[in-house]
Amino acid sequence: MKIPIKKKKTKRDNAVTYDFETPFRPNRTLKIIFSVIVVLLPVFLSFVYYRFAVNQNKFRSFPLDDPWIHLTFAKNIFEHLSFSYYKNEMVTAGSTSPLFTLLEAVAFFFTNNEMLIGYAFGVVFFVISAYAFYRLAIFDFSKDYIFALLTTGIFIIDKWLVFISLSGMETTMFILFLVAGAYFYRKRMALQLGICLGLLLWTRPDGIAFIAALVIDYILIRRVFSDQLDVPLFTAKELRKLALSFVAIAAVYFGMNFMLSGSLLPNTYNAKLTYYSPEFRSRWDFLQFEVWEYFRAGSYYVLMLGFLFSVGKMIYDLYNRTYNPNTVYILFILLFVLMYFIKLPYAHRFGRYMMPLIPFFILTATIGFRDFARITNRYTNNPLFSKSIFYILIGVTYFMGIKNYDENRELYAVQCKYIYERQVKAAQWLQKYTTDKDIVATHDVGAIGYYSGRKIVDVAGLVTPELIGKINDMNYVNEMQKYMQEKGVTYLAFLREWYRVSNQNPLFTTVNSLPPETMDIYKYEPGKTEILSKEGNGIIEMMQKLASQRAGQQLIHLGNRLFAVEPRSSYGYYLVAYGYQLLKDENGYEQSLRKAIELFPDYKDAHLYYGEFLRQRSRFAEAKEHFEKALALEPANKMAATGLQEVNDSLGVAPVPPAQ
Repeated sequence: MKIPIKKKKTKRDNAVTYDFETPFRPNRTLKIIFSVIVVLLPVFLSFVYYRFAVNQNKFRSFPLDDPWIHLTFAKNIFEHLSFSYYKNEMVTAGSTSPLFTLLEAVAFFFTNNEMLIGYAFGVVFFVISAYAFYRLAIFDFSKDYIFALLTTGIFIIDKWLVFISLSGMETTMFILFLVAGAYFYRKRMALQLGICLGLLLWTRPDGIAFIAALVIDYILIRRVFSDQLDVPLFTAKELRKLALSFVAIAAVYFGMNFMLSGSLLPNTYNAKLTYYSPEFRSRWDFLQFEVWEYFRAGSYYVLMLGFLFSVGKMIYDLYNRTYNPNTVYILFILLFVLMYFIKLPYAHRFGRYMMPLIPFFILTATIGFRDFARITNRYTNNPLFSKSIFYILIGVTYFMGIKNYDENRELYAVQCKYIYERQVKAAQWLQKYTTDKDIVATHDVGAIGYYSGRKIVDVAGLVTPELIGKINDMNYVNEMQKYMQEKGVTYLAFLREWYRVSNQNPLFTTVNSLPPETMDIYKYEPGKTEILSKEGNGIIEMMQKLASQRAGQQLIHLGNRLFAVEPRSSYGYYLVAYGYQLLKDENGYEQSLRKAIELFPDYKDAHLYYGEFLRQRSRFAEAKEHFEKALALEPANKMAATGLQEVNDSLGVAPVPPAQ
């Protein structure tokens, strides 16, 4: 709908001026310049993040483990023509975004550099989505190119969109199809919209919320606002085109998933719904911290003002039976959040699952700024003052947005290092120290699956769907171990926060790496390797928090709860010993450490601290035995070496000369 240009002459000099509704219409050269800015700026801002992370870390990585899931499937499609997670032997619908995976498979024809593929697709789709957003903003701002360009700038400098463009994930492609879908819908381009919505499903199944928003918005137009002639409708022929193109593409998507795994949706969808079940997570915490607080941080705080104003105006317009173009965007945001609230109250790391809402949040907010300025203009009749309100709000958003963008560089670099030191190094260890015949059980299948070159058993169910239905069973660990024995698992690669192996020293660990999570690799020996139950590991996590708070009495109390379900937890006795130490109960401390060593004779820390306890009480002969054991387990341990030297001096034992 075009807004007519209104001109009026001043009484003073009869000069022509423009009122608030007059859009800025640049000439052809300026339009080209604006488009070039929109295309090049995302590339530059992404490159700044990339260069900063590589210079700081001295290696390339992703800030998430998931990108290598796409890359593993893509590489196997390229090498074996099989949608499999290991050569052609694990055919499964384990990719949330099969379209993204297939595109990466095509890219392997041109390069085997997986990092280049991941970066390139993320940034390219970021660039295209920025341009699509710009075209949508031009339409929504009634061809006022300045307003549209400023709004697009907020989209481009957004800290999370730049961050996710270099994550190797499908998020920017998903955002592209959402924004393009909104543009085709607003322009009533039926065939393009149908194709776009079909590809949206191929990108992520939660795109169904956007499709539902379009359907509801169009029903409102037909039923409630049908008398408004300035709101165009699809013809019957266009609706048929839209429906047929969408159904054809969606049918292939559902058919592929069903052929691969016997379900209409990917394994990842069912696995995540199961693991992050609302019964085990607070829906209200999700709304408060992962949605509301997420969209109130930094520059979003300013944008939230415009967004809430737009929501209020939409409600007012609906009451007055006036169509509000923001309705479809607000509906999508509400439906998307509601869908996650009901089915999957979890936004994942960095709020990744909420990032597709960002473009519509920004657009709705800036339109809210514009509408507020318009209302101000009605009462002041001062276009310059009214437009100044818009520009001031936009200016504050830019100021905070640029600051947020700059601060997020450090987060991006740190998270890339975090993933590299856990998942990538664990995968490299497995590739180096295991054989092609070994099978690895893990819950983080990305980098480990890609770089280890080993067959994977995914205990989180993303690429091993047989386990999905059992994940939330309280005795899942027992079921998991049965399955691992059946599949011939020989190694475990677990984050301790997920699954903790008891009474066995890891062959590889990241315990001294960046906190908080620790990746351990163990040799798996059926009948001997002990994995704590979910309940037991949960109690251990609580005990660790109490230990950091020096809450001795609570530690001991919680330890008793632990031993009721996990009586063989040497680490539990170790923590209880610390509780007795805090309470200055020497007998309890000694008995707990002795029990820990009894359960796990190779418990280095228990030997070390028990040896120190004995040394301080002049029980030198006993202390010597434990210090020697600690040194045998960790020859470079300085505390054990010093303790042993002091004990030997007390016993009059001559020091052993170093080996020549």
